[in-house]
Amino acid sequence: MLPGIGGVEYLVIAALIIIFVGPKELPTVLRTFGRWWTKIKNFSREFRSSINEIAADTGIDEIKSSVERKKPKRFTEEMRESINKSILDTESKEKEDESKN
Repeated sequence: MLPGIGGVEYLVIAALIIIFVGPKELPTVLRTFGRWWTKIKNFSREFRSSINEIAADTGIDEIKSSVERKKPKRFTEEMRESINKSILDTESKEKEDESKN
């Protein structure tokens, strides 16, 4: 059900509910919790559906698929080349300045 919660935790939660709510009102509380849980699940399902519709209407799915098809660039190599080029440019400018003086 919930990630990170095991059997022992469920037993502790059940014992605490029985202690604080009482066995007489337990069915009512569980029924109310079940209704709320169903409403939350339906709301999340509708929200996800509307987001998917918006994505389909705006064409984001097509953009996403085209981006995924493209060959990934290696930004580290491009950055390294750009840095090396800027260093060489700076050094050559420094040498020109020194030769003028």
